[in-house]
Amino acid sequence: MSNDETKAGRRPVDALLPRIQSEYAGAWVALKGGRVVDARPTPYELVASLHERDITDTTIIRVPDRDEAELVGLG
Repeated sequence: MSNDETKAGRRPVDALLPRIQSEYAGAWVALKGGRVVDARPTPYELVASLHERDITDTTIIRVPDRDEAELVGLG
């Protein structure tokens, strides 16, 4: 198995990041198994949608918009 494959034979999530960044800029995205399962404008809408569809065990990220300033530090 190469470094570019997971045990299931899928590409790792980081291989999809450029596509996710361009398609979902400014949105909250739920990932499962290296695939986007849902995306919404707010985390509340995303969680509600996942709950309604009984989707669990996801990774939720916010994809920054290209024009958005980079946040460095929290203090």
